[in-house]
Amino acid sequence: MDQTKPVCVIGAGFMGTVIATIYARHGYAVRLHDSAVEALASYAERATPIAESLADAAHPVAGVLGRVTPVADLAAAVDGVCLAHEVVQEDLAVKQALFERLDRLCPPQVVLGTNTSSFRLTHLCERVTHRQRVIGIHYITPAHIIRAVELIVADFTAPATLAWAQDFLASIDHVGVVCRESPGFLVNRIQLALLAEIHRIVDEGLATPEDIDAAIRLSLGPRWALWGALLCEDLVVNKRTALAVFDYMREQTGVDYYASTPTLRDMIARGEQGASTGQGWYTWDAPYADIVRERDRQLKTALDWLEAEHPVARIGVQRPDR
Repeated sequence: MDQTKPVCVIGAGFMGTVIATIYARHGYAVRLHDSAVEALASYAERATPIAESLADAAHPVAGVLGRVTPVADLAAAVDGVCLAHEVVQEDLAVKQALFERLDRLCPPQVVLGTNTSSFRLTHLCERVTHRQRVIGIHYITPAHIIRAVELIVADFTAPATLAWAQDFLASIDHVGVVCRESPGFLVNRIQLALLAEIHRIVDEGLATPEDIDAAIRLSLGPRWALWGALLCEDLVVNKRTALAVFDYMREQTGVDYYASTPTLRDMIARGEQGASTGQGWYTWDAPYADIVRERDRQLKTALDWLEAEHPVARIGVQRPDR
């Protein structure tokens, strides 16, 4: 990435502070804008803990904070930048007005990013002329530690804009995960579906919060942390078994959510069972016995670490009285 041009972060609240500091840590000159003067004045104080967690010998805290310049005037803040990234309050009218203004202030080659966690780009850009340069760049808290960043694209987002954003994220040691615009995007859609089901399990009295969390920490969590959900499915269950479970859950609960998808049925029809057949969601080119041995080695290492670290005890959590 060309780091000779500055970037602008619009919104000096919690997320804007973190994002601006990340960009500065990786060598970008950052202009931080906010309509609230006090937010700009307090940036360095609020950003210091973030900068401390990112600092090293080559990037001392003072150097990181020194690359962020608070700018009260929006036109001055975006002058000559390669990226204008809005991180303002999650208010559709506020964001629409801001994007309309940014579209006028920034030449068409300047990428306009949004950290929205809920709004479609189509709705944000109703009054934007150069929509091809608009993309969602949605960080996940804590953004300076979580490396995945959702890159949200609409039908009008140019392929060149997406490619630029992917390269930009690589330059700050983050990874862009691409999703077409939809309610909840990628992470929240998955996360909220899981949490909704977990909340229902608690409400139905089927298990305690402690047992639910233990089941996740010691089974789903390590597997998904190592491999993700679909690669994990390839590794641990064949597709016919997955289909049978889906069908049983649908029959027993009457909930259409559990209905199996056409994609799964098509994979089964083609004989794509996962790692055991060499093809599933992924293509596997090693002997299945070798895959299983390496799978088990990785998972045992992760579980041994969890046992040794006792992370729940270390974080100081106590179950509240109910």
